[in-house]
Amino acid sequence: MSEGGPLDERLARLRDAVEAARSIGLEPEAAAARTVTRRVGRRAGFGGELYVMALAGGTGVGKSSVLNALAGETVSEVRAVRPTTDRPLAWVGGTRRDEVAPLLEWLKVEQVVTHDRPDLGDIAVLDLPDIDSVRGEHRALVDTLLPRIDAVTWIVDPEKYDDERVHAYWRTLALHADRLRFVLNKSDRLTEEEAHLVADDLRARLVADGIPRPALHVVSAIRGDGIDRLRSDLAEAAHAKVIVSAKLEADRAEAAKELAASVGIEPEDGYQPLLRHDRREALVREAIAGAMTLVDPDGVGRQVRAQVLHRARMGGGSFVGRVTQLGWRLIGGQRRNADPSAYLLAWRTRGALGRVLNPVRAALVEAAAAVPAESRGRILDALGAPSAERDLDAVLDRATQAEASGLEPPESLVWPVLGAAQVVAGALVLFAVAWLVTLFVAGGSIPVDSVGVPILGPIPMPLAVLVGGLLLGALLTWLLQLHAGYVGRSMAREIEERTADTVRAAVVTDGLAGLERVEAARRTIAAALD
Repeated sequence: MSEGGPLDERLARLRDAVEAARSIGLEPEAAAARTVTRRVGRRAGFGGELYVMALAGGTGVGKSSVLNALAGETVSEVRAVRPTTDRPLAWVGGTRRDEVAPLLEWLKVEQVVTHDRPDLGDIAVLDLPDIDSVRGEHRALVDTLLPRIDAVTWIVDPEKYDDERVHAYWRTLALHADRLRFVLNKSDRLTEEEAHLVADDLRARLVADGIPRPALHVVSAIRGDGIDRLRSDLAEAAHAKVIVSAKLEADRAEAAKELAASVGIEPEDGYQPLLRHDRREALVREAIAGAMTLVDPDGVGRQVRAQVLHRARMGGGSFVGRVTQLGWRLIGGQRRNADPSAYLLAWRTRGALGRVLNPVRAALVEAAAAVPAESRGRILDALGAPSAERDLDAVLDRATQAEASGLEPPESLVWPVLGAAQVVAGALVLFAVAWLVTLFVAGGSIPVDSVGVPILGPIPMPLAVLVGGLLLGALLTWLLQLHAGYVGRSMAREIEERTADTVRAAVVTDGLAGLERVEAARRTIAAALD
């Protein structure tokens, strides 16, 4: 609970609701509610039916004596020479202590005295530290406290009432004149005529300080003169506050109700989303499916696998294989079939944006239909309906660019090893071919050894080397394709999943950002109804 009381807490929620309404374009409705918050805030004081008054004054003016006289019992110890104290004291009705507890905790009031006086049951009195203390934070305390309570009653005496330093401070509080009361204590030290003269002089000086109609009581805390009248006036102020508080709360509640109605919230129902959950989820799934068709994560995966295989063949393939891949690249095969980044960025070529736009636009239009007609157009603007097509195009573009920037296939240490082995296999084939050519030119005059092969029998060594080189090259090519396929599939799965997640998040988070913003504002506005 706020230290200013329950009304302050509700008023703070209404202020938040005003800002929420402004954030979604409901400026006239927000302005009307803001006027109410300012009026209620200026008049509210302590935000509740309890009338909270602080006693302030300089050392020795008799604050404690006045409090004891009001209470009809000893509440605060009175000393002949009272030292400056940093410890405020509270006197409050026992049944109302919980209501003022947050304020007392904020003030760090450790000494709380409760009472059961029926005439002052709706009054809480705070005995503040001496205001003419050398410590400036005591005055700062009063400055901070004034907006949170109903009144500050300044206790003065005939000796200190005309202290220019005190009057200079009072002039700074002129804006809070309606929250200030003044008590001229120790009237027992004056004759009746002197008391009238001092009171008139004090009243005139207060008017000059900018307090046009000062509430002034002349009392003697020791004899009890004027205490009954002061007590009666405080009781009347407390009673009047109950009436004013009820009116202020009614104004606040009505402003909150009107603000809620402008965004389609009924007080008896509380916050309800503009779109039913199942309907929203169905439209979101449709929009995501449309986005997936355009982005095509499966196609991206195929491009990734082809790119990995191409790189593997260029880095670890045979001489013939590398030449083949180079020719394939020159005729544009890589650009068309093995460039996942380019494939991603070309998502617009795979269909119309309407596959994503139509369900999103349907969600926004149906959501706006749930608010009153007079605010529907502005809610549609806040939802982002007019710019939905441009926004979705930008959303998908950002998502695909983000993914495309990270689509660099990996290099494998296996491919250079297999490439070196392919060089050896190629060398064996070339050696065998040269050997066979030499034998052919020699007309069989050069003897050669043979290798015994089961079933086939003896095979000339050059032919065996040729066959062995070709078989080794084929085996290495198979191993290269096997490894490249594994790497390509693993990377493709990861990229497909990541691309799908990115697109899904982009549609939900960015594509429907306006709907989320409006719903967040509506939840804040609904909270002001409590």
